[in-house]
Formats: sequence, structure tokens, C-alpha cells
Amino acid sequence: MTTTFIDFDSQTATVGQLVAQDIRLAETFKRLGIDFCCGGKQTLVSACRKAGLPLHEVVSQLRQTAEGRQTPAHQFADWKPAFLIDYIVNIHHAYLDQNLPFIDELMQKVVYKHGDRYSTLGPLKKAFDALRSELESHMAKEEQVLFPAIKNRVVGEGPSADAGFLGKVVGVMEDEHTAAGLLLAQIHELTDGYTPPADACNSHRLLVAKLAELETDLMQHIHLENNILFPKVLKPESAA
Repeated sequence: MTTTFIDFDSQTATVGQLVAQDIRLAETFKRLGIDFCCGGKQTLVSACRKAGLPLHEVVSQLRQTAEGRQTPAHQFADWKPAFLIDYIVNIHHAYLDQNLPFIDELMQKVVYKHGDRYSTLGPLKKAFDALRSELESHMAKEEQVLFPAIKNRVVGEGPSADAGFLGKVVGVMEDEHTAAGLLLAQIHELTDGYTPPADACNSHRLLVAKLAELETDLMQHIHLENNILFPKVLKPESAA
């Protein structure tokens, strides 16, 4: 099996492009605190500067990940748009459909029982409620408008969407991804990096664990759209 060459020394390579070449890099970026989904358009150089990390140390860790023997689970960048859309809906949208109500139920229980004890629980519930509302509205727009339009244009099923329309809708989706990313950052901070209080009850601990899981899934979800699907769809149009 051939190994994809990744140019970590490029001054113009973006974080999103690097992760698109090898999804395993996402875990390294996440561990380093570098945003690879909503912030995927920033260059590696800019991302390191923003995070206050030495570029050479980050590159060294990325190389170790890329040169590891374990191969990427999926070569998302090689997938056709229609297949990638089906994966996003069946894996990531399905995850949110199942877990957002579950987390909400846990959140209400923990806030009701311990809201007076932990001052961060109130703001945490507010941030999660806003995130859930944002995501549910966002998924509906994708499944009812954007994804069918992409499939019609790429696969040729049904009336083809106007290029300008697609670009406009993609722009709205990217803005909503940014909004979701900001809410995730609030949740991350309010949970102290998903660390439950030492005396937290089991429900509280489960809530924090599920929020951490939500962040991991959503970051890959947004990455697949911002850094792989949307460029695939808009590239032919920009060239035209």
C-alpha cells in the first residue's frame, strides 16, 4: 500500500488540509489544543503561533503520528461527495439525533439536583441548550436543502442547483459551524476540560463524559464538511 506524502514544511498548508490527508492527525491536533475543524482554514504556522506552540515540536508530533504503522480508518478525502454525505448523515447526524436528547436529560437532572452546589452548571446548561438548538436546525437545513442540492448537482439526479446558490448555502453552513465551535469552546471551559469535580455524583460524571464525547464527534463531523465535502463541491464551480 502506498503512503501519502504529507508536506509538513509547507508554509501554506492548512490544518484542515493536513487532517484531510490523514485523519489520525486530528487526534494529535486535538491533544495540542489546535482547532482542526472550524479553524481548519488556518495554516499550520498560524495555528501554532495562535496556540503558543513551537512549530518544530508540533511538526515532530505530527510526523510521528503520520509515520505510525496504524493506517487511517477511512480515506475520507478519496470518497465521492454523495457517499461522504451518506456517511455524515448515517454516522454523525444519527449520533446527534440519539445523543443530544440523552445529554439534555442528564443535564436537566444534574442541574436540578446540584445546580446550587456548582456555579458552572447553570451557564453549562445554557451553552448546551444553545448548541443543541443550533445543531438541530443546522442538520435540518443540510438534510432538506444542502445535501439534496449537492447530490442533484454532482450525481445528476433531479434539477441541478445553481452554483451561486450552493456557494451561498455552504457559506451559511460554515458560519453555523463557527457558532457551534464557539459554544463547544464554552462547554470545554465550563467543564474544566471535561474534568468532573472530585465529589461529583455518577450522573454528573456521565454528563461530563458525554459532553467530551460530543466534542470529539462534532469536531470530526465539522472537519468532514468544512475541509473535505465543501471544497469538493465548490472546487469545480470556482474553476468554472
